[in-house]
Amino acid sequence: MEKTKMKIVLASSAGGHLTELFELLPQDLNKDKFVIFTEKNDRTSKLKNKTYFFKPLLYNPFPYFPALLRCIKILRKENVNVLVTNGAEIGLPAIIAAKFLGIKTIYIDISAAATIRTLAGKFSYPFSDIFLVQYPEMARHYGKRAKYVGGIV
Repeated sequence: MEKTKMKIVLASSAGGHLTELFELLPQDLNKDKFVIFTEKNDRTSKLKNKTYFFKPLLYNPFPYFPALLRCIKILRKENVNVLVTNGAEIGLPAIIAAKFLGIKTIYIDISAAATIRTLAGKFSYPFSDIFLVQYPEMARHYGKRAKYVGGIV
């Protein structure tokens, strides 16, 4: 019997957030098992993984809807099992799209702020199946589903 291949999407901005997601992955992880959603820059254009590039969304709400539709299309095409995000940029449309399609979602709140909820965390919380935080105070701020896991990165 053939084992089902797990396919994971990492959705994040191209800077430090994406670096943090990579730090969480096992070093021996098969590169074919995950896909990346991010912005294109000198560093991300050299990634060996299958990468879908999105324009920076910033705080302008208008590009979020086309990005959401594109995420739905790509997630269907790639037959993804799990989406992991730490929020920034494409993270929000990606987690909403994944939830809409019934794909398991994991949000990781990797923030230097130990006492206030992040904007990405506030919006992503309702769409996450697993919501992880690195400070015990943050688990209390978000609610019952937020799980304190300690220093993540």
